[in-house]
Amino acid sequence: MIPRRSVLGMLAGGAGLLASRAWGRSRPPRIGVVGAGIVGASIAHHLAEAGAQVTVFDRTGPAAGATRNSFAWINAFVADAHYRDLRLRSLLAYHDLDRRLGLGIVWGGYLNWAHDAAHAGLVRANAAQLAGCPFPVQWLNAAQVAALSPRLAPGPVAAAIYSAIDGHLDPVGVTQRFLDTARSHGAQLRYPCELTGIDFRHGRLAGVATKQGFVALDRLVVAAGVDTPRLLALCGFTLRLRHAPGILAHSKPVPELTRIIHDGPGDVSFKQMADGRIVGTDSPEPPDLPVHAGIRAGPMDFPDAALRELHGNRILGKISALLPDARGAALDWLSLGFRPMPMDDLPVVGSVPGAAGVHVVVTHSGVTLAPILGRYVTAELLDGTRLPALARYRPERFSAAAAPPGA
Repeated sequence: MIPRRSVLGMLAGGAGLLASRAWGRSRPPRIGVVGAGIVGASIAHHLAEAGAQVTVFDRTGPAAGATRNSFAWINAFVADAHYRDLRLRSLLAYHDLDRRLGLGIVWGGYLNWAHDAAHAGLVRANAAQLAGCPFPVQWLNAAQVAALSPRLAPGPVAAAIYSAIDGHLDPVGVTQRFLDTARSHGAQLRYPCELTGIDFRHGRLAGVATKQGFVALDRLVVAAGVDTPRLLALCGFTLRLRHAPGILAHSKPVPELTRIIHDGPGDVSFKQMADGRIVGTDSPEPPDLPVHAGIRAGPMDFPDAALRELHGNRILGKISALLPDARGAALDWLSLGFRPMPMDDLPVVGSVPGAAGVHVVVTHSGVTLAPILGRYVTAELLDGTRLPALARYRPERFSAAAAPPGA
């Protein structure tokens, strides 16, 4: 296995940090960030640290949407090489932020295994996503799995891989840390505060209308997760997202059992937070049952607390079958979240066509990408440039969808 210190050294070797830039104005630019999830909070942190006059708006509060309900696994697993490199750069940025801000990230790596030959192909496909990058996975046998995760009861091991560079975090805590540092640099935080309009004068952004009044702005970043399409519609741009519900069981704290992200047979994935809570799931989305029809069709809550408890205890039971020392861990809560999923699964980042002064940032992998998107969006807003690294992710690729019927 690659030692963790070597991994950090390799990550740090090939990347430079973006420097703060002067923008040559008589006053700092007034930049609004809509969305106080982890992506919006990172953008606010980077902008405020660079000297911008930042206002963060959220109609509910910090980390109240997809961020709160995220598994919060930091990783580079994706088949697209360009997108994978973007994620690797974000892992590097996290190491820098973790050192400077004390984010409490658990850099324990990621273990994926299959019980039988019929499912070993899924592990091989997973490994192939990191093939050819500087940090390929390591293949493990059953004895090596036992040595890596001694409290695990994996059952038969037909195939197993370990990725040493992965980590996980407390998404709510890290979001709050970003917002606190933004505020220490002068950012204003407004929530609950819902935007009702985006105003333009002479072809440029003038500010936003909110339920608390008008706020003058020079630039606006829409990073509002699943609420992003509604906000972009206010400035005439249509962006569709796929409906993507997900559930996670959260136990009450137990003594430390593991630092690793585990991805096992039967879609059972779990981790242990730094505070001792076991967090995991056994399905990418709520099971296809009649009682879940509404949730699978649109954003709505579980019909009752009993169903939440049923799902939560079922998931914790499956986890404890693989992690026996977690048996008896009491369910604290079951989260139901709705992931902001662009139609082509790639991030949407950049200036909104036809809406001068408005940027959009929306992505499924918000936890993984938050640091690098914070840096890159800050550079583009303050320098007025378009970074080549973001060229593939521009909202222009959806411009046809924004055209009126018959255009």
